[in-house]
Amino acid sequence: MRGAIYVDDSGNPGPETRSDFLPSDRKSWTTVIVPSVVADKVQERMNIFLDGVRDEFGADELHFTEIFSGKGVWKRVSVDKRAEVIHLMASLMQAVGLPIIHQSVAEFTILDHPNWQLPAEVGNWDLENLSQFGLLMLCSRASHHLRAMKQESPSDFDLPFPLYVDVGIMPHGGERELPNWHDVIEGPKAQFRDSAGLAGLQFADFAAFIINRSQSIAVTRTPGPLNRAEQVILAAGAGLNILNLPFRSIAAAEFGRESHEEWLSADRVAKGLAPRPLKKAVDV
Repeated sequence: MRGAIYVDDSGNPGPETRSDFLPSDRKSWTTVIVPSVVADKVQERMNIFLDGVRDEFGADELHFTEIFSGKGVWKRVSVDKRAEVIHLMASLMQAVGLPIIHQSVAEFTILDHPNWQLPAEVGNWDLENLSQFGLLMLCSRASHHLRAMKQESPSDFDLPFPLYVDVGIMPHGGERELPNWHDVIEGPKAQFRDSAGLAGLQFADFAAFIINRSQSIAVTRTPGPLNRAEQVILAAGAGLNILNLPFRSIAAAEFGRESHEEWLSADRVAKGLAPRPLKKAVDV
């Protein structure tokens, strides 16, 4: 296995949060970077893990939304067993500290930056499509972090890396040229693959699921003791090496929509933005 960049989207944003910060129109992408120096070790450990899951549960690949919800082959698997699979995957990623980058875009992303001069298209990419726009923003952000990590540890990153994206924008085997980042991304191009045949994409599926679910918990829960599902998700997220999302400590008695949105508002103000996301004017 060689170093690579694995990307997956968060799929359905999840239950309606009624939060301006997590609108239902948002699109989120998550990438997991496997550095060259640990690629063989990661492949070996992932193969052992997947073989064990396949033998015990009959699952050929891991989709963590299904595991968490008890869907498909996981329907008859106990809650404790499903929680254990989530814990083991989190432990595997934490053990090698795989770098993770998350990018969300929504209508307010453009409204936040009125001075952006964006063309309608870049090559074959439609910038008016939030999914495609978000993927390109993720590529830009990932490239920035990869250059910095390469400079700090040159032998750990044998760039450029191939960039693999789970199927969706294009079917399995599809490729699309990227407009930039040739020093970091091989091609540069996005290569679309089915996660069943590329184990690294299952890292991205896991990270995308945990981040998306953690954000939803933060703006929908009532402050107080964590329930079992919240404990499983938040414990898994606490060990992930997410480069662009800061962690913070907070008591469960204070953890809920109000405290989380106050924190997000303060972060927006620090970046020179309005305290709350802007909304597009509606003609009446």
